[in-house]
Amino acid sequence: MSRYLDARRETLPPAVTDLAEQLAQAGYKVTGPRLAVLRAATAHSGAFSVQEIEQWLVARGESPGIASIFRTIRLLCDLNMMQRIHGLDECHRYSLGDGHGHHLVCTRCGAMVQFDECGLQPLLRELEARTGFRISAHLVELFGLCPGCSAAGVG
Repeated sequence: MSRYLDARRETLPPAVTDLAEQLAQAGYKVTGPRLAVLRAATAHSGAFSVQEIEQWLVARGESPGIASIFRTIRLLCDLNMMQRIHGLDECHRYSLGDGHGHHLVCTRCGAMVQFDECGLQPLLRELEARTGFRISAHLVELFGLCPGCSAAGVG
């Protein structure tokens, strides 16, 4: 599969190995910078920004540089291994995972909950019929306060 990955497999967490194998199966090289980004992404429990990934890597002396991080994250999104989450005030956030998903995002603490069924399919079919557009994708990000921030009276 990948000699680079095989030589490092024993030192990597299983989640990183699984993602690196997906990269190799898709025909992409498994490189040091890509493994570093995968390690950082799997270390985050929820959504993260590119800057948070860089800070995590810099703290461990492993940062391949912001440009490599951006390129790797873009590739992972293109391969549906990661989802881009749109924010209100700040840059995009990202989350490991594949497929069609939508998010509830807390505007105070940044907590995120993914939900799959948005219920828009009937509306999308009606819009296609009415406008002649062929809708190939859509985004749903909902913003508000999570239960913790609401209970604390924040916001």
